[in-house]
Amino acid sequence: MATSANTFATWNDDSSCTKKDSTTSVCRATLTIGPAWIADSDDIDSDKVAGVWQVDAIVKANDGDYWISDHIAEYKVKRAARLTTVIAPEKVAKNAKVTVTGKLSRANWEDRKYHGFPGRQVKLQFRKKGAAHYATVKTVTTGNTRQLTTEVTVTSADSWRWYFCDFAI
Repeated sequence: MATSANTFATWNDDSSCTKKDSTTSVCRATLTIGPAWIADSDDIDSDKVAGVWQVDAIVKANDGDYWISDHIAEYKVKRAARLTTVIAPEKVAKNAKVTVTGKLSRANWEDRKYHGFPGRQVKLQFRKKGAAHYATVKTVTTGNTRQLTTEVTVTSADSWRWYFCDFAI
């Protein structure tokens, strides 16, 4: 279920409770957060509310009794990011140099567009043909225009990618 621009959260229709014993039930529900609501409802910088949020709960029983608990769980609200990778030239001989470029951008909740994400460290990784995992070759910092660029020497048939993980959200 999608949220509208002026709706903070929408309960999805998949909530359920399962009786565990005579005094306990386990309930599950899904809540979809609409970050556009923040910009439409307040004059704060919407992008700064990304981070660790907490879950509070109120449960009402069929007999009218209720239970309230604050801070029963935490979850991270993150803004989406996009990262592109381009290698040129695409076909080269062994031990030849290639230029790897890319762009890193992150969603802006104020205008609902992607913008450059300067000053972030991004890892250039490669995986040899047949290997299970990527290995980091270099770390590059994005420039003011979100650009990434570096040169590497190709030693075998490999797969290349940029890897970015922003734990600071």
